[in-house]
Amino acid sequence: MNGKKLTTALAGCGAALALLSAPAAAGTVTAATAAAQAVQRDSTACIKPSGRKTNYSWKNGNSSTTVYFNNHCSHRVYAKVHFKGPAGTRTECLATNGGTNGKKKFRKGLAEDLTNISKNC
Repeated sequence: MNGKKLTTALAGCGAALALLSAPAAAGTVTAATAAAQAVQRDSTACIKPSGRKTNYSWKNGNSSTTVYFNNHCSHRVYAKVHFKGPAGTRTECLATNGGTNGKKKFRKGLAEDLTNISKNC
């Protein structure tokens, strides 16, 4: 390898190393932010058939959160959706028919997050 090619190759490696060692920009996602934006899951047990569940998943958004559900029960299931924010906590009800799946959108405040889903509302 001649000197000119070697210098170009070293300059390219130096630029890449500088980019890797630069501090994170304000717009990048940190580990804490990524954890807050991760998909969360919860489930509630069925009365009939025994051993089956209704499964829920969601990802907190800015002004709303969509809860996806899959009801493996043979009956209608009522679930309490818990939101927590600076003004305190609040709950909403989610009813799903037996043997169905779908989604339900909940409006929320900017600082509110859906924390968990429990049985019976």
